[in-house]
Amino acid sequence: MLVLRLLLAGLLLCALLAISAEPLVGTPRPPDARSIELARGVVKQVAGDDNVAGKRRVILLRQPELDGLSALVSQVIAPTRVEARLESASRRTRATPELVARLSHALPLGAWLNVEARASSIGDGRALPLVHARIGSLPVPAWLTRIAMTHGWSLVQGDSPQARSLEETLPLVHIGRREARALLIHPGRSAALAGLSRLGGTSTDPRWVARAYCALTPHADADLAAIIRRAWRVPRPRALSAIDQNRGLMLAVAMRAVPEYRDRLAGGALPLVTACANPDQPVALAGRNDLAKHWAMSAALEASLGGSFAQSLGAFKELSDSLEGGSGFSFVDLAADRSGERFARAATDPQLARFIQTRLAAVTQDQLLAREALARPEGLDAVLFEQTYSNIDSPEYARALAAIDRLLDNVGVPKP
Repeated sequence: MLVLRLLLAGLLLCALLAISAEPLVGTPRPPDARSIELARGVVKQVAGDDNVAGKRRVILLRQPELDGLSALVSQVIAPTRVEARLESASRRTRATPELVARLSHALPLGAWLNVEARASSIGDGRALPLVHARIGSLPVPAWLTRIAMTHGWSLVQGDSPQARSLEETLPLVHIGRREARALLIHPGRSAALAGLSRLGGTSTDPRWVARAYCALTPHADADLAAIIRRAWRVPRPRALSAIDQNRGLMLAVAMRAVPEYRDRLAGGALPLVTACANPDQPVALAGRNDLAKHWAMSAALEASLGGSFAQSLGAFKELSDSLEGGSGFSFVDLAADRSGERFARAATDPQLARFIQTRLAAVTQDQLLAREALARPEGLDAVLFEQTYSNIDSPEYARALAAIDRLLDNVGVPKP
């Protein structure tokens, strides 16, 4: 009993040290078009179309890019707050450049969980950086953070036959006062979604994804609704739950409707689908190829990753389009995004999964996207968007989304 009491007292002390009365990270600013563009530049370095397994890429992070990434991540995982900064810490007789990441998560009764990690280069950077962390007032030693980093990376890699260690993937990490530079040995284009799915616990049976996708490719359907009906009429494996069946079908539909992202979406199913080629006929929703892609990609991301990930990506995509050279911010695209997300959310709900199977096996175009949604504003540049809606956290923007949701409600799109 004495040992048990000491253990409980130690745990209580650690919990008290980990909890703070104030957030370490201030209220994040909503992402704007500029922050989206900066963050997209970093993402493109890591997940660009020309990245294949084994390709060497140099990743550069300066403070503006870190600010853009912080704004995006905070939006995706809200209400948790995130920030990343390049700072200098005094170590003995010299100042050491550090890449500092901070996270604040609200707890009940006004308390906060604050986490801070400080990374600094070792020597010339030809090794993983030294990372010191702190949870509230509780220090985490560097050896423990190294174990956590290595274990997290192995989880992302899963059972990949060509998995590299974290040290092999990042053979050079140099953190300076004005920029952080890393040499990345790329793990492959499909690694990002597959890794996120594994961490989220929503990976799908690759054999089922491949079987469903290959059942769709022999048919040159040009209508997204026809492809969805065909997908949900494919005989489903009884060994899988209705949710897993639906998740695999959402991925298969996206692979069919968005062929340029087929390999990334396939993940572990990629070796099984190489013989199945998409027809040349583009897929449309309401007569538009872009709307079919928006619906299918949003549904696949929602089914695979859940949370607010797919919804945030849709808004980020439109903000990026509002910059010079883009097609402009489109609430019509967002309507297709939100319809796909809502169907996928219902398809992965234990109470609705089987009902949605019946619904999608007979769905029509008008039931996927309300025709009235096609009249929503689109083609807005960044200046006009900010003049009209301020940002994606404003009441004006929320009212525009609510109007879209009412149109989707009217045609029977499942409610969130």
